[in-house]
Amino acid sequence: MREPANRGIRIAKFTLDGYFNYGNVLQNYALQQMLLRYADRVDTLWTQPYNFMPEVWWNWRWKEYIKWLINWKNFRTKIANGHIGREMARQAKIRDFSDRYISYHRVSLADLSSRIKQYDYCVVGSDQVWNPHFGNYHQFFLGFAPEEKRLSYAASISTMDIPAEEHDFFVQGLKGMKALSVREQAGADLIEQLTGRKAEVHLDPTLLLTADEWRSVSRRPTWYHGGEYLLTYFLGRRPPQIDAIAEELGLTVVNLLDEAVYEHYVTGVDEFLWAIDHASLVYTDSFHGSVFSILFQTPFVVCDRYGTGKGDVSEKMGSRLDTLLGYFGFENRRTNQAKSYRIDNPLNPPDWRRCGPVLEKERIRSDMYFQRELELT
Repeated sequence: MREPANRGIRIAKFTLDGYFNYGNVLQNYALQQMLLRYADRVDTLWTQPYNFMPEVWWNWRWKEYIKWLINWKNFRTKIANGHIGREMARQAKIRDFSDRYISYHRVSLADLSSRIKQYDYCVVGSDQVWNPHFGNYHQFFLGFAPEEKRLSYAASISTMDIPAEEHDFFVQGLKGMKALSVREQAGADLIEQLTGRKAEVHLDPTLLLTADEWRSVSRRPTWYHGGEYLLTYFLGRRPPQIDAIAEELGLTVVNLLDEAVYEHYVTGVDEFLWAIDHASLVYTDSFHGSVFSILFQTPFVVCDRYGTGKGDVSEKMGSRLDTLLGYFGFENRRTNQAKSYRIDNPLNPPDWRRCGPVLEKERIRSDMYFQRELELT
């Protein structure tokens, strides 16, 4: 990979806003670090106004802010000691990582067209920026910038279902991009079907950095006091069968996002990295939980995702994990309810020797894409 060069290039980067998800923040940081190999300045621009309250299922109105300030009928106390309080602490840790390691600025949508004149290119990605079921996805086709500035990298559509009312906008948005890079083959196939254009499929940016580069921003969690553990990280419902599996393996369970254990629930981004790196085994339904298990060469098991309600409807990760596991031939690390969430000999690591050549090849492909589209060759 090339060393950084002073070229005077300035890049504005766009991705999903917020402090609610480890993976989103880590892919944001990774793509920033990758782009800094080509540019002197990389800024993430977010269009959502900052709200010191966490993102929750109900909206804060002016009445709630007053109740919070005066602690009306113990309103603030109840929140601080309940789910929202824990979520505030967790998101504060995620924001702390963002403040320390990511150059980001908040800009109103109305000011984007004028602000973007400061930059030579706009790059959108990674994450589900082109998911049409996300309400704010329109901005991620970069219509406020000249077409010659619009690039994507490992953008994810994450659905094959484009609502009829969004179809024309979606197609025109894709056609207006200077260069198209997506994270999943299914996304590339859909783009070709809709527009006739061929999009390149590239690694998620978190895989562009080495394990040692990630270790440089990791930190031992405050909850770790020694001993071997099975780490679980589930964005959907956590299968209860894992407790029995851990007992059979003689491992203590550390369940991230477990509200019953405060110190686990509020694990920070840097602690999340360390926890995966030092686990004996990782069970997850998360794309980035799988990514970092592979990078840190920690034995892992990927489970199909199931919802936390609505009849426990299956929320399959689809092509995201298929593409990731397929890169390395690790399909046998995946399991589901029909298999009682088991695989054979889970503590036996996969053949990590497969990773080096694949990562080197794919990192070179990403490097070539950036050099070409940033007009460095």
